[in-house]
Formats: sequence, C-alpha cells, structure tokens
Amino acid sequence: MKLPLSMLRDYVEIPIAAEAYAQRMIMTGTAVESIERPGEEIQNVVIGRVLTCEKVEGTHLTQCTVDVGQENPLHIVCGAPNAAAGILVPVALDGATLPGGQTVKKGKLRGMASEGMLCSAAELGIPQELYPSTGEAGLLIFNEEYPVGMDIKPIVGLDDAIIDFEILANRPDCMCALGIARESAAALNTNFLAPSGRVKESGGDIHKEVKVSVLDPDLCPRYTARVIKNVRIAPSPKWLRKYLTGAGLRPINNIVDITNFVMIEYGHPMHAFDLSKVRGREIIVRRAKDGETLTTLDDVERTFTSSDLLICDAEGATGIGGVMGGEESEITESTKEVMFECASFNRTSIRLTSRSQGMRTDASARFERGVSPHTTMDAVNRACMLVDMLDAGDVVNGCIDIYPNPVEIKSVAASVRRISERSGVDIPAATMVEILEKLQFTVKLKGDTLTVTAPPFRSDIETEADVCEEVLRIYGFEHIGCTRLRGESTQGGISAQLKLTGKIAGILHGMGYMEIMKFSFLSIHEIEKLGLPEGDLRLDPLRIQNPLGEDSSVMRPTLAPDMLKTLSFNMSHGTAAAKLYEIATVYDKRRVTDEGLPTETQTLCLGAYGEDVDFYAVRSAAEAVLKSQGIDDYTIEKCGEPYLHPGRRAVLNKDGQDIVKLGEVHPDVRDAFDMPGRAVIAEIDLALVGKAAKPMGPLKPLPRFPGVARDLALVIDESIAVGPLTTAIRKAGGELLETVEMFDVYRGGQLEQGKKSVAFSLTFRAPDRTLTEPDVAKAMEKIQRSCAYQFGAVIR
Repeated sequence: MKLPLSMLRDYVEIPIAAEAYAQRMIMTGTAVESIERPGEEIQNVVIGRVLTCEKVEGTHLTQCTVDVGQENPLHIVCGAPNAAAGILVPVALDGATLPGGQTVKKGKLRGMASEGMLCSAAELGIPQELYPSTGEAGLLIFNEEYPVGMDIKPIVGLDDAIIDFEILANRPDCMCALGIARESAAALNTNFLAPSGRVKESGGDIHKEVKVSVLDPDLCPRYTARVIKNVRIAPSPKWLRKYLTGAGLRPINNIVDITNFVMIEYGHPMHAFDLSKVRGREIIVRRAKDGETLTTLDDVERTFTSSDLLICDAEGATGIGGVMGGEESEITESTKEVMFECASFNRTSIRLTSRSQGMRTDASARFERGVSPHTTMDAVNRACMLVDMLDAGDVVNGCIDIYPNPVEIKSVAASVRRISERSGVDIPAATMVEILEKLQFTVKLKGDTLTVTAPPFRSDIETEADVCEEVLRIYGFEHIGCTRLRGESTQGGISAQLKLTGKIAGILHGMGYMEIMKFSFLSIHEIEKLGLPEGDLRLDPLRIQNPLGEDSSVMRPTLAPDMLKTLSFNMSHGTAAAKLYEIATVYDKRRVTDEGLPTETQTLCLGAYGEDVDFYAVRSAAEAVLKSQGIDDYTIEKCGEPYLHPGRRAVLNKDGQDIVKLGEVHPDVRDAFDMPGRAVIAEIDLALVGKAAKPMGPLKPLPRFPGVARDLALVIDESIAVGPLTTAIRKAGGELLETVEMFDVYRGGQLEQGKKSVAFSLTFRAPDRTLTEPDVAKAMEKIQRSCAYQFGAVIR
C-alpha cells in the first residue's frame, strides 16, 4: 500500500526524514517495502513566465522569451501547440536533468538559439490527471500564481516521498492512512490528528429520497447510506488529485475522488450511485439468483451464483457487493443526485466472488482482509464533509444505518508479570498503560491485572499474547537482552526415505535420466485417458474440496498421466530422445492411516523414448534400481497395466506383490495423449522397495581361484518365459554357480515351429579350490535335468 509522506503528515507529526521514519516503522512491526522519490531525477527545472511568443514562419515552432528570475530573459524555441505569451510554465534550464536520464543543453534549432526547454507534464513524469486540461502534447500550464525562478518540485509534489507499506493479513486496520498514522504516533511518540467528520446538512429527509433493505445480513453486517442533492461534478482540487495519484489511484471527478480518498484515508471502500438511475429509488442487498447477470464498470457482462452478494435496485442488480459497481448507476457529468454507500461485507464471501469472477479491485482487497463495521458511519460522514468542503453538492438530512447485530467489543485481561516474563523485558506497568493508550486501547490497571479493551477497528486482539505483542513492539525489540543458547542441539541426518531416493536419483542420472517435477494434483480427464477398465479404483481419486480449477481437481493416484504428458510435450517440440524420471507421492483414499488420512505412497516413474529405447532398456533401468537395494529375488511375469501394450509389458513381482510395472505405451493411449511415437514407462513402488531392501552383507574377498565358463543353449516352447527358466538354472547350479546371463534368443528354420532357443553364459567358481572338469560337468548335468523336468528343455 503506497501513501505519500505529506499525506501522513496531515494526521501525525513526523519530525524525522523518510528513511529514519521507515526504519522506525519496521522496528515497531509495520513493514516498509520501499521509498519512492518521483522527482529524484529532476534537477534545475524552475517556474518561468512566457513574455513573448512569435510563430516561426513555415514551421509549427514558436520562438519565446521567458522570464525565469535571472538578469535577462531566456530565448527558447518551442514546438508545443499551446505555447502563448503570459502563461506560467516549467522551464528546464541549461544543464537540467529530466526523468529517463535526459539532459537539456543550450543549442540551436533551425538556426535559432534555444537556451532551455519548456516542459510538458509527460516530460517531467507528472501524471496527466494532476493537470487534466494540458493534454499529452501541450505544455504544463500553471493556473495558480508562483514566483518565477522557483523550483517546480514542491509545486507539483515531486519533492514528496511515496512510502510503500507491506500490511500483514491480521492488520486490516492499517490498510489506510489513518491506521498508519495511529501506528506512527505510537512509534514516534507524537500526536495523532484525527480528521474532522462534522457534516453540514442542507435540509430534506433521506428517507424520502431512497429506501434501503438488507435481505442477507450474514453477508452484509452493516449498511450505511447518505444522499447528496444538487451535485456539481467538477475536477477535484490539486491537493486531492496529488494524494490520489501518490497512492496509485487515478483522479476522475470530485464525487468519485471523494469516495476513493475516504477509502485511502479510512480503509473503508465506498461506492457512489447516481440516484436518478437507481430504479424505484430503492437499494436491496441480497444474494444473487443462479444465472443472474450484470455488466460492471469495466464493461464486462458477468454471471453469478447464489453464493455471490449483489447490490440491487427495484428491478435488478446494479453492483457486486464489495467488489465493483455496475454501469447502470455510475457517476457521469450529468449526475445531479448521489447516494453514498459505505458498508461492511463478509470477507469470505467477497474473496470467493472476487476469485470466481476473476477480478480483484482495491475495494475487494480491503474487504477480503476484513473491514470493521464500527467505522462505516465515520467514513460516510467524512465523505459528506468533503462534499461540503469542495462545494460538490448539498447533503440531505439524515442517514440510513442498517446494523441489526452489532459486533460486541470484548476485553482481554492480562497480567503485567506474565507480559514481562513472556517478552523477556521488565516493562513497568505504567509504561504498558501509556503504550496501549497511545494505540487507542482503553486500559484499566488494578494490581497486576490489565483489563484491555481494543478500539473498534482492531479485530486482531484476542488473548494476553496479543496484548504482550502490542506492548513489546512499541516499547522496542532492542530492549530484549542477549542470552546464550540453552539446551542441547541434536545431530542432523538424512531419513531412510531421503537416502533411498537420493541413491536412486544418482543411479538414474548415471544412466542418462533427467528428473521432472509435477504438481501433486491433476484433472480427472487425464486419468480417464489411460483407458482404465470400469471399476478401477484410480478412476475415483481423492478430490480437492476447493480446487483452483478443473485441471487441478484431484490428487494423483498414479504418476503415469503426467509422465505421458511430459513425453508427449517433448516429442511434439522436436526432442529426438528423452529419458525422464519422477519421484513423487500417489494418494489412495481407500487405504487410510491410523489418523484416518489417505495413504501416501512414494513412487518412482520412468519414461523414455528414442532410437535406442525399448522395453528391455527401461527394464534394465528398473532392475538397476532394485539391485542397488540388494533386491534380486524377484520374478518377471508377462502381464501389467491396461494402458500398456499387451505384448510388451511385464511386472516384477517380489513375494507376491508387484514391485515394478512396466511396458510400452498402448497405441490407443498414445493417441489420447497426442504422442507421435512409441514410448516406454515404468512405475516402481518405493515403499515396497524400502521394505524389501537388503543391507549390505559381509564383504567378500576377491576370488583366489579361477572361474570356469560354460555356454548352455536350451530349446523350449515359445510360450515359456525366460525368467522362470533363469531362476531354475540358478537354483540347480547351487553354490558353485556364480553368474547366469542370457545372451541370445533364436527363432528360425532349424527349430520346430513353436520352439525357441535360449542361450545362457554360466560361470562356476569355488571359493576354496580350483574346479575340475568333473565338478563342472556334474553341475551342468544337474542344470540340464532340472530344466528338462520343469520346462521340457532339450540341449540344442
């Protein structure tokens, strides 16, 4: 929130420079993000009066003589269309600097001497709204009288400091100039100067001018209204335009500017209705009807639901409560009657409406934080007082104030002793009372007990701890003494899960895989693209109660959709090959923890495509992950997920549980994800990997005796899987068999139809002797008998 320092000084004495003031505010709990000085780059620009102005024949230029308070007038060539004799304008002298680093130098223009430059508002970085009559191309002309030669910065407000405050969510009372001024008075121990809200009424009766009813007080706890007649629309005075532009708002006209100024001053958003356009001269505050529409001031037609709050007249909606008004009742040049609205709205309702409509305004930002219903009357009366001050209209007698359930102001009892103990600073009771009263609390001290009643605009004071915070931050955090660290520190470490994922990531990086990270939520439509059969539990995932949108409405029951989307994105953007992995959590709402929460399972998903990628390449990566954890006693089964190719998929099963599911993506699923080429993915249950992991056993010395290698080619039926055959060979070979590796599968004319030949390389070794030929022959014979018995295998 930006505020000009000069505006703050209207309400509080600030006897120090802007930088020192910002530091003091930070130390008392009000953060300052930055200090802006709009005129910092402008130097040597003064007030000048044009004495003569002669047209240069054949050009758009004029040759001027300008009095800038020096001994002799300056000769300046100017191209502005509104240059004329007698006007008072800003003059950049020789050597002057302007915004953007521009420097003005003496020179000649078309052979004519020019000793400076007459400036427009745009050239000085002055908002056009401050001097709306000048236009973009024309000179900035001052209508007021100023001495020639005077620096222009104080005149146009460029000598001011704009302070950008960071207001926390629990301090909505500080979203205004008065809130910051109250904090400043306490922080600087100076006087707070409250503005006058005395209203000068001009007769009439508001109840004869307009009728107001609130049908949903739960969404609008308080609604206050006042009426102005004989409205005289005109530009606001310069002081008001200056404060508005400094706060980041655009001046429009006196009536609208008054509502915006009161919002900045009191933190209370207001709205002005053209009462002649309010149909039936009646205001109704109610929930919207489903499908009801309204065209707002930004010229957008919006549709509402019954959860939204509308401000309506006798025939329909005319504004969104707490967000934005409608076109039907906006203030125009012809407006003669105005109704000021100042209300308090339910913060949750405003936030939901603002989000659903995709609009965030200065008003909604304040209502979302919470605006006190106690101060609506003060704000609307201040607006009426400004109407009278600016001669913008006549205030009708009376005020409509609908406040059926006034908010009770509660008191908090606090112990002086406990506040000192909690803060670590011995603060006298009298000092506590003084600080709290400076913050406009009502305080009664009796013995050790402080009975504290917060002012109506402070809704964040609930407990003794809150009172302690208020006292300490104003007393000064610098009073907290330094103490040595007490207690014992614990040695840090990495959890077993982090060790597991870290080791797996290192292995995959070594194999050329790159990590991706996706959100934990996705659209149910992405899961449906997998083609899962009806009744698959993943089609009914854990839903988010308040999702940001349909594309992020459920928690992931599988990592496959996001991996397929990422592979598809890379394919469609011309990436020739990719190897990717993601380690993340999947959610199962049907299996719950002891706390009743959905089970979260750490899962690894691999995805790859490219010229050198096939089913076996991804299977090797998955097996490398398992072997890194000492898991080698798994079986490979020819089955798997429905979104994988039925002839190119498998599961790695460990103790009856599928620890890995992998395969080539099904063609139909590829089409659903717009994948132009083949890809292979795998999902690995890291929870099962962690349970099955084997710690490293005792180290074995390097072999002292040579190994014996043998090749074995077996002819088996085409339907027999190689995995079970490999397991049988390993079991039959006993302790002497060191390794078993398949190196060839042959299908051809030399074999019967329906047969295949599988060749293995076997290595035998004994730890205590050199093996003899009879030792190896005996082991080979046992392997052949076992394979023949179990699989009908014959030696090729």
